[in-house]
Amino acid sequence: MGLFKTPVSPVSIVVMFACLSVGLMACQPTPPDSRPEVNLPVYTGGDAMAGQSAYQEYCEQCHKLQAGRNKKGPQLMNVYGNPSALLADYKYSAAMQEAGWQWDAATLDVYIADPDKALPSGKMLSDPISDAKIRQDIIAYLSTLRQSASAQSTSD
Repeated sequence: MGLFKTPVSPVSIVVMFACLSVGLMACQPTPPDSRPEVNLPVYTGGDAMAGQSAYQEYCEQCHKLQAGRNKKGPQLMNVYGNPSALLADYKYSAAMQEAGWQWDAATLDVYIADPDKALPSGKMLSDPISDAKIRQDIIAYLSTLRQSASAQSTSD
């Protein structure tokens, strides 16, 4: 006698393996969402090196720089030049979804200066950055963060 007490047809075995295969495919993680590359010139109104330090001080606690690594805020790789509320794997506020902004230097400057004033119903919990030089440096740094979607999803 075999493994089963009752005879099992070959068709039943094929169906069982097909269901198992479909179930395993459904368990595969969804690739992280990412923003498309933008062909805008790097923003030169600030110092990108100083902006990296400022980013680490003011932004990094809530924003990562890798697709799929959203924290309190969305990851910011390729943010410069792209529309707001673009990532499907981050839950934006309704206000941000409806804003229809393009993340260019002017929009980022207004938003970083005072997120609550720029978007009163938004959910970014950040103190305003009143120093225009710091904001310009952060924007310059963000404008240098260019990585292809495939490189974003494969880097860890």
